[in-house]
Order: sequence, then C-alpha cells, then structure tokens
Amino acid sequence: MSPRAKRLAATLAGMLAATVAAVLTATPAPAAVVPGIRSAPVPDWVMTVPLAQRDADVRRVMDYWTPDRLKAASSYATPARRAPQTSPTPTGTTTATSADAGRPTTVQPTRGRAQVKNGLPTTVGKVFFRIGDRHYFCSATAVHSPNRNLVATAAHCAYDVQQMKPVEDWIFIPGYTADGRTEWGIYVGHTLNLHDNFAGLVDWDYDYAFVTVHRGFTWEPEKDAKGNPKRDAKGNPVYRRVDVGRLEDNVGGQGFLWNQPRNVVTHAFGYPAGEQPDGTRPFDGTSMRWCVTRTRIRVTAPNLLLNRGLAFPCMFTAGASGGPWLVRYNSTTGNGYLNGVNSRTWDRNADRRYDHISSPSFTKSTYVIYKIATTQGTG
Repeated sequence: MSPRAKRLAATLAGMLAATVAAVLTATPAPAAVVPGIRSAPVPDWVMTVPLAQRDADVRRVMDYWTPDRLKAASSYATPARRAPQTSPTPTGTTTATSADAGRPTTVQPTRGRAQVKNGLPTTVGKVFFRIGDRHYFCSATAVHSPNRNLVATAAHCAYDVQQMKPVEDWIFIPGYTADGRTEWGIYVGHTLNLHDNFAGLVDWDYDYAFVTVHRGFTWEPEKDAKGNPKRDAKGNPVYRRVDVGRLEDNVGGQGFLWNQPRNVVTHAFGYPAGEQPDGTRPFDGTSMRWCVTRTRIRVTAPNLLLNRGLAFPCMFTAGASGGPWLVRYNSTTGNGYLNGVNSRTWDRNADRRYDHISSPSFTKSTYVIYKIATTQGTG
C-alpha cells in the first residue's frame, strides 16, 4: 500500500471505526486477484470503502430517506476544490497507471423487468446522499455484474473531496420521476470502489466510481382488516418496506467498454437541476435528460489535474454528474455500453452558460476497478 493510501486508511478508520475495523483496504487480501486481468494481484491504487454493510446500518439508511428528504435534496455541484499545486502536470502530457494500456474488453448489457419508455434507459436514476446536514443528489446507472448489484457514477458523487471521506447514507433509485415513485426500488450502497488518485489527489482523470448495492425495497401503505389505509396517532399513513430483489433483475445493466475512439456516437444521460452561471435554471431535476454527439474533443486543465478528459456539446448543469455516457445505444432496448460518466461542466464560449460536459477517459484502469467491484456479493 502506498504511503498516501496508508494515511487515507488511518483517517477513514478513525472516522468509521464504529462500522468496520478497517475502512480503507487497498489490497483486500494477499491472494486476491483481478478476474480477467491475467490473475494479477489487486493493485494498491484501487480503493474499496465499506458503506452500509451491517444489517443495522442498512435499516438505518432505509429509514433515513423519507419521501420528504428525497424531494428536498439539492443537486450536487462539482466540488470547487482544486488539486494540490505540488503535483502539477504540464499541458499536453498524461498521467496514467501501468494498467491503462491494453486491448478493450466488451461486457455485454442485460435487460431487466422494467419496460423502456420514450427511448430512455431503464438503468439510469438518481443517487442520494448526505454530507453533514445537507442532502444532495447526482445521477448514475446500473451496469452489468455477475452479482447483478452494481452502479456506476462519478467518484465525486460518492466520495467527499472536501473532507476526504465517503459521503453518508448513499442510495440509488433507478427511474426516478417527478412524483417521487420508486417502482423499481431503492438500493442502499454496500461498497464504494474508486481510484486512489481521485481520493488522494483529487485527480479528475479518475472521477468515476463503482458502488455495489443491497437488494432493493419500496414502501407500500399498510392496510387494516377492511382494506383501508392504516394511519398512526397523528393521522399519517403507515408504510411497510417490501423487498423488490436485485437491481439488475429489475432494470437491467449497461455493458462496458474502454479505450474507445473519440469519433464514436455517444449518448449522455442525467438529471440536471442546477443553475447556469448566468443564473438561469433550464432544468428542474425531476426528469431524465440526454445529449448526443458523434465526436468527442479532448479537454485538459492541468491546474485541476485533468489531462485526459473528453467533452462534447451539452448544456447539463449540476445534478447530471455521474450520469452515464453510453456508446452503441439502442433506444428500443434501452441498452448500450458504458464508456464515461458526466464529470465536469464547461463554459467554453465564455457566455456564462455551460455548453460542454466532460468525462474521464475510460481506460484499462477503469476496467480493473469495475472488475473488482463485480466480485463483491451483497445478497
């Protein structure tokens, strides 16, 4: 484990010692291997962070997210914190792990029980989380995993770079709609998987994360013997939790590709809600939006430790972060291949309106983290 990872582990362990004995495990076990990567040991730049794993913690998170809290959550803007100036990267160069080169591997998408509507993917939804006493949301998608329990999002939608620790009470709701329906379930986060360069250096070339989730649940109103809704002493409806099964069984999972060319048709999805720099607010975060392009451009910002970003024209605002970039997307099946996530917004025309959205380049290191996440069962 690198010295930086050890420092992070010690910090996180102090914050979350009541939950687990070892919060940050860069190498799960000496004999651990990465499936499909020539049986290589799990590299120390892969961070796996427990979220809600004990039954008591899962139930607490379930009870925490009341309908009122969900509706009151604010769109989460990309953190303003910049990367340490002690680690500059000259314009035109790249920083990459030894795993970044390699021949792309195709992971096939799957279908679930949910039906595609209006050509939109059933896998996409909102993630909700807490930082301090503030409630936020981002976007995310289910992605295929043998355990059928995996969500892909932006790393900054699961790891707080201001406090250098995971966000709290993280959940995923696919197909979130304006009326707050959770037809396909609410899924509590189990384990967060991300790159050490994001957590340790706030390196935006690694602003992606894979979160395994527990079985989903929904709230159903209780009824009395006569079939009438039950109410508590204050007259409020009484609800009960109902298990709805595994995420991918319900909504399917997107495929996965890495090291793709720039001139590939790409669909970006998300739930934008934040205001533009000029103060206008074109989106309200209650419905899924999309952008599409045939060509992606390279973006660099060395002062942010961003050297290998990809961007294309899109007016997304805060709230869309973490939403998927899908290539080979089929609007009939709602399936495609994950090849990026909404990371940062850009005003390239300097007219005080965001006009581009960017994603980290998905490389073999992204695939390694994805594959490690696919080995984590959650029941």
